[in-house]
Order: sequence, then structure tokens, then C-alpha cells
Amino acid sequence: MCAQEPLTKADSSFNCAFDTYKLDLLVKNDSLYKATLLLNEAISFSQEYNLKPTEAKSYNALGNVLAKLSNFKTAESYHKKAFKIYDSLNDKKGIDRSLSGLLYTYVYEKNYKKFDSIFPKAEAVSKALNSEIYFINLEYKIKKDYFSNDNKSMLAYSKIGLEALNSTDFEKLNYSKSYRTENLKKNLFQSYQYHRALAKVKLSKFKANGYDLLFLINEEKLKTSLDTDVNSYRKLATFNYYKYIYYTNNIKNLDSATKYLLKSDAYKYKALTNVEKQNNRNGELISKIINAEQELKLSNEVRNQNARNSEIFLISTVVMSIALIVILTIFYFYFKARKNIVNINEALKASNSKLKAIDKDRLEFFSVLSHELRTPIYGISGLATLIDQENDDTKKQSYLDSLISSSNYMSILIDNILQANRLKFEKKNLRLKPDRIKKIVGHVLSTVAIAAENKGLELKVHIDASDDNEYILIDKVAFSQILINLAYNAIRYTKKGSISINVFEQERTNDEVTLRFEIKDTGIGIKEEHRSIVFSAFENKAFLNKNSSGSGLGLYIVKTLLESHNADIDFVSTPNEGTCFFFDIEFKLSKGLEQRIGASILPKRDVRVLVVDDNKINLLITQKNIEKINGFSCETIANGREAISLVKQKDFDMILMDINMPDMDGYEVTKHIRMFNSHIPILALTALNSAEISTKAEVAGFDQIITKPYIFEDFKAIILTYAGNNENYCSIIDRAAI
Repeated sequence: MCAQEPLTKADSSFNCAFDTYKLDLLVKNDSLYKATLLLNEAISFSQEYNLKPTEAKSYNALGNVLAKLSNFKTAESYHKKAFKIYDSLNDKKGIDRSLSGLLYTYVYEKNYKKFDSIFPKAEAVSKALNSEIYFINLEYKIKKDYFSNDNKSMLAYSKIGLEALNSTDFEKLNYSKSYRTENLKKNLFQSYQYHRALAKVKLSKFKANGYDLLFLINEEKLKTSLDTDVNSYRKLATFNYYKYIYYTNNIKNLDSATKYLLKSDAYKYKALTNVEKQNNRNGELISKIINAEQELKLSNEVRNQNARNSEIFLISTVVMSIALIVILTIFYFYFKARKNIVNINEALKASNSKLKAIDKDRLEFFSVLSHELRTPIYGISGLATLIDQENDDTKKQSYLDSLISSSNYMSILIDNILQANRLKFEKKNLRLKPDRIKKIVGHVLSTVAIAAENKGLELKVHIDASDDNEYILIDKVAFSQILINLAYNAIRYTKKGSISINVFEQERTNDEVTLRFEIKDTGIGIKEEHRSIVFSAFENKAFLNKNSSGSGLGLYIVKTLLESHNADIDFVSTPNEGTCFFFDIEFKLSKGLEQRIGASILPKRDVRVLVVDDNKINLLITQKNIEKINGFSCETIANGREAISLVKQKDFDMILMDINMPDMDGYEVTKHIRMFNSHIPILALTALNSAEISTKAEVAGFDQIITKPYIFEDFKAIILTYAGNNENYCSIIDRAAI
């Protein structure tokens, strides 16, 4: 007999008929928890009696339910299980349903790469079957284009969908279910028509001639077609907001514009409320579902245990014999182990001594580190006082240069400490972007120049000639850290003479170039007996104690970062004469440089920038840096909620957003802004490590991360890149609208 009466029924041949209508009714009524319980029971039953078609249908249905709960990863796994079974059974209808389920999951997960990989196959299967799923998959494709802002594709596929609807008799379709979805054709028509109208408005750049299709849509019919759409209020909000833009910019009819703006805001409020409720509900349901699955699994284990109880009695004698043997074996090893207690105690003592030695080394390191931190802090504090008291401009500039040098050194020291801890547990992920090696080496020289000058050392540089327009793909931050650490290391161990940074071209192809980097000094050198510990963190104290007060982390970080570049470092050295560290790296040559250069063209009018940060000093620094860029003006705000209101009231061209703020952090502020303005560039300006927050920042809606502290010229280049041509665009509910 089939144990899951609400969803499955058994016939005389012991086949299970899956009740799709009852399941869809549960989903429609939002009874997702009950649906999940019944589906788990159906899966358990079908596995027990090897009912593969029922198992596949249950997996696919469970995937659909979990996708509605936004549990996309688990949903994907169930759809793939269903597809695998259907494929083994050569069940074309089942394959059609499982592929459609994957498309739904990918489009709402915003995983467009996977969506594009299976969409052609899914459409080919449903078209060959003459299935209604062909039109449903087409709607997913249109929504994907909408989410990714591909307006041309959205317009083209919407037109294809409308033409296909008009030429298709839905009565003659080979439906994928045992019943037909009510008003399917009408709802699809409204969806295609809605997205086609939005695409035309966007492609017209919100000019009057682009609104004709939008005004052909009957709002009541659209609203009726969205009854089962969880994002209906967002769509209605967008629909009315576009009308508000039309009456504001094209007709100049403020009464009508206000009417549609109020309607849009009302729908947006309902949309936000629904999203919050849905998120809360989804979290609770997923937790309940996990608990229910665990209980069901436990129940199955109990049932299986009861089935095995009858066998236990028959083999009890054997079990007792085995238990006796085990007890005797335990006693044997116990007495044998007692003989080894002395050896174990000795090993523990040796281990304890080793741990004490390690602890002593760590204490020595932190003692050195304390000195290393206090030295630049004392320098910064003292130099700031001298600058305040000094009237001579020449001396002031000298003090200021030393202040910058102390600040740079402390920043690098802190970065090294944090980097050493992070690199110990994970490999550095490189963020490759086009840049020139000459520019990067120049930045390194400017960073260490004052430190070298203070010791009376000459800085030399040689870079083999190359095409001025040649760019390589490089992680500027990571690579600069390599050279800066090596340069500071050379300065630290050199009392007189010079420091040289050389770059030689080793090999070249059409796509790649191999460069050798050498950092030479005329310092104390390194004895051959110390070669094995030079690159080891905390262990190279032979140098710390006798020659310098450095932290001992620089060379360790250099070697670890070079491993991420698939490169290794070596050195040659003569005591009391100097050392040369060298390494080779293979770089890919950059393509598409024209687009990169073109992105930094100065704007046509003043670019209005909003800076959001709760720290007044940071606000002042960022404001001054923005205003140093020709054609840019700046406004500041110290509160996230006030920033949202200000963006609604004023027409800004760019937002620089701090991450860590009280009350509402930068992620939440950005998410709220993206609900009503999808096009404005929002850049995270944060002291957090960009690699650690990149995924969370991307989900929130940030366009790029700028890590503090930064070099002004790099900061300026990024700002100019996002300034674009500075045309006025309309604020709309965009990628989050469905």
C-alpha cells in the first residue's frame, strides 16, 4: 500500500500515482511546510519500494518548493537528482519539468551563467514536446534579461513570446501536468506585454516616444494577472513609477506625476513589507523543514531497527562471543599500554618544553612588535607637534615628509601582521586588472623614498624598455606589497650605499611576458647558515636581535604572496657586502585597453557625489579628495537613514559609502537605495579587506570596493571611471523589481 495518501495513491499493480494538483494547491495556498513534509514522505516511500518515476517527481516538486523559500542551492540539488532519474528512464516530460525547475532556480538566484548554459536545451525539449513549459521557460528568459538589464534581448524575446502566444492554440498543447493551469495564456500575455513595454522605455532613454506600449497596458488586468506572483507589488510599483517619470519629464504635468508617484510609493511599501515577511517566514520554514527531515530520517532508522530486531536474537550467541574476545583484547592492550606510560610521560614533557620555547619566541616577537608600533606612533605624535610649532616652511615640509614616512611604515607593519595571520590559513586570491609595471614600481619608490633618504641611502631603479601602451594583468595591491616589503627590508639592513630595484624582460609571446625582479642592497648580507629561516615568520630572530628591530614578517609575506603568483623567490648574498633577492613572474598581456582609457574621460558637467560616513575626519578627508578632482562637487552625511532620504530628494551622480556605521550599516543602506535607484554607482569606501567582503558587497548592490588608506591617483582614476558621460538618468526600481 502507498503510505502517502495526500499526494500518492497505489493501484492494483503497486504503482504510485503522484497527485500534482493537490501539491500545487498546497503551494498556491502557501502551505510550503506541509508540502515539504508530504514530499519527504513520498521520497522515502518511493526509495523503499524502488518507484523511480515517483521519486523523480517528488525530488522535482521539492526543488520547486525550496526555490520558493529562496533555498536555491538545495533546490538545485533536488532538480538535478530528478533530471538524472528522468534521463535514465528516458522520460521526456520529466526532463522537461526538471530543466524548467532549474531555470526558475537559476533566474531567481541570479546565477545567469548556469541559466544561459541550459536554456537552449530546455527550450528545445519543450518545443519538441509541444509543451506549455516552452512559454514558461520563455518568461524566465525575459525575467533574466530584466534582472541583468539586457533591454535589447528583453525586447526581442518579449516580441517572440507575444507572436508565439497569438499563433498557438493552447487547447492543443501537450501539457506537462494532469491538469491545466487556470488563465495561463492570459497571464503570460500580460507578462510578455509588461516586459516588452519596460524594455522599449529603457531603450528610448525615457523619451516620450518610448511609452506607447506602456500606456496600452491595462493596470487592472496586469494586477489580476499578478495574483499568484510574490513580486506583484514591485511590478506595479515600477509600472506606476515609469508613468510618473513620463508625466514629470515629458508632459510636465505635476498633478498626474504626483498621482502616479504616490501609487508607486504605496506599492513599494507593500513590496518591502512582503519581502520582510517572506524573509522571516522563509527562515522559520527552512528551520522547521530541516528539523522535520531529521525527524523523518530518525523515524526511518527506528523502523529499520525494528526490522533488524528479529535477526539480533538469532546472532546473539555470536555477538556475546565477539564481545568476550573484545574484552580480552582490551585487557591485553591495557596492560601493554601501562608499560608505555613512562615513555608517554617523557614525550609529554618534551612536548611541553617545546611549547614553552614556542611561547617564549612569541613573547619575544610581541615585545619587538610593541617597539615597532610605538616607534612610528611616537614619531607621528612628535612630528605633528613640531609642525604645529615650526614657522619655517622648509623645516615644516621636512617634518611633514618624515610624518608621511612614519605613517606609511606603520600602515605597512599593521598590514603585514594581519596579512600573516590570514595567509597562514588561506591562499591569497588575486584581483587582476590592467596596469603598467612602470607605474607600480614608481608607487613603490614614492612609498619608501623618505625612509631611504632619512638613512642617507640612494634609491636606484632600472626597468627594461617596453611599449608605452602595453598593459599587464596584475593585482596591484598584492604585488606592491611584495616590492615594498623587499625594499623596506633592504633599507632596514643597509647603513650606507644604495638600494636598487631592477626589472628585466626574460621572455615574451603574443599573450604573455615573463619579468625578472631584483632588489639589491649594499647592506650587512645574510650568512648561508641562515638561508633556511630567512622566509620563516617568527623564526628569523637571528637578524632581529643583532641587526634590526624589524617585525620579521616581511619576507614571510613576500614568499607567501609569490606562491599565489605561481612564483618563488631566492637570493644571493655576501656578508658585509650586500644581498640581492630575485624572482620571475609570468604576466598575461591586457586586452581591450581602449575601453579602459575611454572610461576615464572627464564628465560633461559637475559630478555630484554623496559621501556617507559616521567618522567626521574620514568625511573631511574624502570630501577634500573629491573636490580636488576637476568637475566634481561633494556633499556629506553621517547617518545611513538620512542618506536614503537625501538620495530620494536630490539628483546625485555617485555615492561613496562606508561599511561599518551604527544604526544602519553600508550594506543595508545600499540595499534600500537599490530598491528605488538601480543605476547610480555606489562605491564602498572601507578599511575592511576587500577580498573578505567582496561577495557580501556584490549582493548588497555595490559597484566596487575602495580600500582605505588609498593612493590619491588610484582613487581619482576609479572615481573618473564611474563618472562616465554624466548624463541624467531616471531613478527606477530595477534589478530587484521582480
